Amino acid sequence: MLNLKNISQFYKQGNEKINVLDKINLEIKKNINVGILGPSGSGKTSFLNIIGLLENCKNGTVIINEINCSELNPEEKTFFRRKNIGFIFQNNQLLEDFTCEENVALPLILNGNSYKKSIINAQDLLIKLGLKNRLKMKPSLLSGGEQQRVAILRALIKKPKILLSDEPTGSLDDKNAKEVFKQIINLSHNQNTITITATHNHELLSEFDVCYKINKGKLVEF
Repeated sequence: MLNLKNISQFYKQGNEKINVLDKINLEIKKNINVGILGPSGSGKTSFLNIIGLLENCKNGTVIINEINCSELNPEEKTFFRRKNIGFIFQNNQLLEDFTCEENVALPLILNGNSYKKSIINAQDLLIKLGLKNRLKMKPSLLSGGEQQRVAILRALIKKPKILLSDEPTGSLDDKNAKEVFKQIINLSHNQNTITITATHNHELLSEFDVCYKINKGKLVEF
């Protein structure tokens, strides 16, 4: 389902070349939960952004579902991303002008589904995650854990092939962090989704099916 071939990424600061990712290869054939470890600045976010087609690598190829995504133009990448890839960010990036149910329904609406059906689907998911009394609320009225649950559902409602999470529990306390992560794992298993989570929380290691760390640009199994 996901095949990365010789992925390299570097940036230039003045005359200095900074290597972030160095000829990374990774193949994932089934829905598993993958952890990506490494300190801040190690390249975790760049790694996720390249998989998510948000950032172009300097060298290498990204293949998802047998499609060479590196050959797609920007418009094609946007369309492919909407259909196949979900994102969860540390700061959740919920839209404050929308209610919880509207935030969750938005990916379906953008993919051409009717507003009414999208809202009904969003309500069903929110209720399953214990947010029945939060459907009409704006994100600012929710706790941090509740906001992140809404963000998870927004990413999962379109049943993506790949779910990318960048430090999704970094702003939460230990209790909420474990609960939110458990929900990512369970929902991804139910929806046959590959999850790739960048984190520095070593307490979550046992929850992943496989863990890698980025060390000097290389992806090393942990």
